[in-house]
Amino acid sequence: MRNFWMIAKHEYLKTVTRRGFLILLAAVPLGIVALIGMGILIESMSQDATPIGYVDQAGILDASLHAALPNADERIQIRAFADEEAARTALKQGQIQAFYVFPPDYVSTLRTDVYYLEDAPGGNAERDLNDFVRLNLVSSYSPEVQERLLEGPSVTVHDVASNRTFSENEIANIILPFVATFLFFFATMSSAGYMLGVVASEKENRTVEVMMTSVTSEQLIGGKTLGLLAASLTQLAVYLLVAAIGVIVAGAYVPELRQVAVPWSYLGVMALFFFPSYALITGMMVALGAAVTEMEQGQQAAGMLNLLFVLPLFILPVLFSNPGHPLIVALTLFPTTSFLTISLRWGLGTVPWWQLGLSWGLLVATAALSIWAAARVFRAGMLRYGKPLNLKAVVAAVRG
Repeated sequence: MRNFWMIAKHEYLKTVTRRGFLILLAAVPLGIVALIGMGILIESMSQDATPIGYVDQAGILDASLHAALPNADERIQIRAFADEEAARTALKQGQIQAFYVFPPDYVSTLRTDVYYLEDAPGGNAERDLNDFVRLNLVSSYSPEVQERLLEGPSVTVHDVASNRTFSENEIANIILPFVATFLFFFATMSSAGYMLGVVASEKENRTVEVMMTSVTSEQLIGGKTLGLLAASLTQLAVYLLVAAIGVIVAGAYVPELRQVAVPWSYLGVMALFFFPSYALITGMMVALGAAVTEMEQGQQAAGMLNLLFVLPLFILPVLFSNPGHPLIVALTLFPTTSFLTISLRWGLGTVPWWQLGLSWGLLVATAALSIWAAARVFRAGMLRYGKPLNLKAVVAAVRG
């Protein structure tokens, strides 16, 4: 057992100190920071703090009520004008960015005319004006009712089958599946490909023969797998920490981000599926590296194996149109495609609990079988140095 932990520690330190690993570890957070910074910049540039005006021909608006709006000091100023001519003069002089005209029949038609010079008002300007008009229309109600009406409807969708809820605050449930797909590529494909390279290169230069004199194949493969898994988790931890800090910082500029709720159930399910998925692809790469005699051969075959894990991305139209399609259910249960399929389905609808349980059981069993078979193929490959293992030899090695 001591050899197992020594190998895991050595593989972890060797991986996290590689130049490529460090570059990737820094590049993704820098990209996240750049995207968040760009979003903040665009958000700040798109907001025009110039006041807006209105002409109330319907006689329904009271300019003094603007001070009663929540966070009135942070809102865009709204000025009343006696007629359109005065409002046009203020617009041409740059005193306002636009003005709205509420005709005499506004109450019955809800028709409003807006006038501007270059860019139509939007964002905070339009939102603040809408709140101002709503407050005037509900001014006869109590302050509590006014506040509730200003907030607008809050719709929460309840799925009886999975006991899940969907609301505006859970927008992260839609975004996170695509983020998880991105992280899965970087965390598993890169490290599993590195495992292929390690096994193939160590076999090619015969250094593994020295290692096999003091450790068993199970200890060697298990230790390398654990070390690379720890390195992948280090990557994920850094990415998630940077993303969390970025959302907190961006929340000061984008109010919608403050209401985002963390989907802990989704994160828990993805954690359960990530570890066996990682073990499965690692076992397949180890077996492949042990079966070939040259690194180039393994890389070609690894590309085909990777398709087994990213297959759900090729049928996204079916997934978006019908998440419960029999083909999608089959990919949910199939071990190599279960992680991405469940991740994407989670943001689009519901995944029945029986599918989650059965899929996880099949994935864990397949991952354990993959590591066990990889150790046997690795041992058989060591006994046939310089000669590739064909399919018959691989089957014979697994059968012992």
